Amino acid sequence: MARQTRIAVFLLASCLLSSCAISKAIYLGKDIYSGRAGPQSAGTPCDGENINGVFPDAVYIKTRTQTFNAYHYYILNDGLIWYKSIDGGQEPAEWTLFVKTGLPHNPRKFGFNTPERIAEISADADELVALSDEGGFYRYCFDKVLGRKSGVWFDRQGWPAGEQLFLYRRVAGNLSWSLGKRNAHVLYYEDPFGNQHHNGTMEIATTYVLLEDGQEICYADTGLPSDFSRNYIGPERGAFKAVSLSASASTMFVINKAGEMYTRLADFDTVGCDPLWFKYTYIPYKSDLPGTDYFSNLNEWGLPAEDWRLQPRIPLTGKAALTRHITILQNGRGNSARELRVAGLNESGETGYWTKAIFDDTWGFKPVPLYLGEYSILASAESVENNPQGERGSSLDKQYRGYYWNGGKKENEWEYTILNFNILEGDCDFRINWRGETCTLKLYPVEMWTYLKRDYLPGRTGSPKMFMATLSIPENAFDGLSAAFTDQLTQRYARQDKKLFQYTLAASRHFIILWDTDDTETVFFLTDGTISDQYSELRQSMFVEDFGERRRYNSPELSIDRRTAPTYEDVSKKIELNKAFRDELKYKIRALKWSQLTVFKFNAGYIPAHYTAILSPLRFIDMPKIRTITRFGGRIILTNSSYINIVSNIRIQEYEQITELLKVRLRYYNKLARELLKTDT
Repeated sequence: MARQTRIAVFLLASCLLSSCAISKAIYLGKDIYSGRAGPQSAGTPCDGENINGVFPDAVYIKTRTQTFNAYHYYILNDGLIWYKSIDGGQEPAEWTLFVKTGLPHNPRKFGFNTPERIAEISADADELVALSDEGGFYRYCFDKVLGRKSGVWFDRQGWPAGEQLFLYRRVAGNLSWSLGKRNAHVLYYEDPFGNQHHNGTMEIATTYVLLEDGQEICYADTGLPSDFSRNYIGPERGAFKAVSLSASASTMFVINKAGEMYTRLADFDTVGCDPLWFKYTYIPYKSDLPGTDYFSNLNEWGLPAEDWRLQPRIPLTGKAALTRHITILQNGRGNSARELRVAGLNESGETGYWTKAIFDDTWGFKPVPLYLGEYSILASAESVENNPQGERGSSLDKQYRGYYWNGGKKENEWEYTILNFNILEGDCDFRINWRGETCTLKLYPVEMWTYLKRDYLPGRTGSPKMFMATLSIPENAFDGLSAAFTDQLTQRYARQDKKLFQYTLAASRHFIILWDTDDTETVFFLTDGTISDQYSELRQSMFVEDFGERRRYNSPELSIDRRTAPTYEDVSKKIELNKAFRDELKYKIRALKWSQLTVFKFNAGYIPAHYTAILSPLRFIDMPKIRTITRFGGRIILTNSSYINIVSNIRIQEYEQITELLKVRLRYYNKLARELLKTDT
């Protein structure tokens, strides 16, 4: 623990974060809902999203304004949510305003942030999610579960602190977003070894967002701090450029302009990021417990997580075509209980959707009334023949090279290269070179859980991104190597083979630090070649990421060019912009101080309980999951808490300095404005 704490303090004292709090952001999306007055009105579907029709008989394809879950169809009309029963056996049988008003509201909850309009919706399993025109998310769940009320609107989510989730600037211009919920409806998850794991008493609801480049997928989770700072790597190591995404039961479904499609089941639990609540293993095994047995939830979940699965192409002949409107829905239990739908035309030009079960090889077509605009067409028989493969972008895979440091001394004979590290997620190759011979092992990093709310991208801006990593020795990895090299590798790494999360990894744009959690003196230090590879030099200097706030203070937006002759109106505008920036910084300072208090409260509650458990017979109990929580809990909590106060203090100091500079600037600008006003009059 001491080693982890020292390195974490060093890393994050030397790499300043860009922010710990997310203020209420401006939603940058377009007004995409219909402007119709009610179910009895006549009219045509809104271009783009109302493809199922206006107050349709059924919703076949999910869009930003029309969706469904296990119980109801939902549509948006004039900023309000309408719903009706799917099977007719429940209420309401006809389109009705949802929960009377059509807007999220909760008069019994003090401080509920009631929106004026809803801009987009998504639904899955028992849940409906609404996105306001100000970019705030709201949730409504029908089923009762432990720890959450049913039948009420929530405007906050996240743990350990519940706050409203916002679609802030970085994700507002998304190509698509979707809710995917894994709960009692799907009942169990099947890991890569084929073992089934019961859903347990809880649920996991993930909001997936496909960003503008079509390559990056970020997500929020109701059990995590309410932000979009976490990512999944896209298909083909992130090179695949999707144009649309749909999700259900933690399974993502994406399509590109050429009609190529991938699916992947991935959420915070299944990818291995949650060792506080689940046991994991990289060693294959077979369990006899079916997923219908609650205790299968307590078994080890196999890793590495499921990769992207390439789906078979839809055969296009004649007038057949595909659109960007895709849907995945859960329809039973287990991983295979998913149906894929792609809205389009058949060979005769009829509207409807292509459909198949997720693991089937062939597609069928179901004619249904859909209203498909020309702009939504992705692929036709002619376009696929001319351009069978869609556009690819650059992967974020990156190479780092360096050495093993022992007590501040470099082992010169050993050189290490991580060939394809991806800051988003995913495995990578760990190459070892010794006296002209080379061996390649496998490294499996998974992002370390943090209770810190982030409006920055760890590893790309601000602080390094923290991972827990497992080393694996592939079969035949030592083939062709000399006996001396094989002996050295065996002595160093055989005991660590597939040992769960034996390593901790910190990664930034320029360096990777990797250390064995059982070793207090040694560390791997690798760089991308843009900074010195001398670890001792790194410890004596500070690689500080430039603050966006500092650049913003010096930007032309807020400052007056002294080479020009400003008017009174120019200066007045600058004054208002600087005042707004000052108020924003004050808000961030308050939020940072609040995050420090949250950390203190969390640690004060967890750490005493942790050591009470591990020093008593409670450490042998795993029902509830005391043994699971304490296995990695102390390491995760101490690594987190060791740097948060340091980071927050540095940020607060920086913001306070900029605030003082703004006071001086505003004093000067106000004086200048008065002088210009006198001159003008």
